[in-house]
Amino acid sequence: MQGLFWGLLAALLTGLLAVGLRIPGGAVVGAMLGAALYNFSGAPRAEFPGWATLSIQLLVGAMIGFSARRELVPVLLRVLPIALLGVATFLLVGALLSYLVVRLGWLDPVSALFGFVPGGISVMSVVAESEGGKGAVVAAMHFVRVVTILLLAPWLARFLIALNRAGPRL
Repeated sequence: MQGLFWGLLAALLTGLLAVGLRIPGGAVVGAMLGAALYNFSGAPRAEFPGWATLSIQLLVGAMIGFSARRELVPVLLRVLPIALLGVATFLLVGALLSYLVVRLGWLDPVSALFGFVPGGISVMSVVAESEGGKGAVVAAMHFVRVVTILLLAPWLARFLIALNRAGPRL
């Protein structure tokens, strides 16, 4: 439990620092980095008990669900084909990258696939482990993905918006 207290403190402080520095997704990115750095430090390992992990996942799910509004149903129906195309593309690219790294001998097939396809860090690492993969490898791959996307996507969005405003529409 001592590790959990200090790990949470590290996550809180780095999360607040990232928010103060106006880093995109700062609370999440900063907290993730602070918690990871704490666990890398060799101090007593910070880890949530199973009931806390489940509780937090339920709360995050509820938070996301509470953002839904009835007015979004027509939007959802309109974007559903595009969303499904995106899912198919992500799965195909993930499968192709998995095949490549397995052929190169870098990863086993299960860890590679679950590491490359999108999903939540905790869920994908747990499912990979249950399928015979290496959960820690999958978690590391998703950690890099999430942090990178949270840091780069806002700037990419601003660039695309500026590009759209500057150029002619097709």
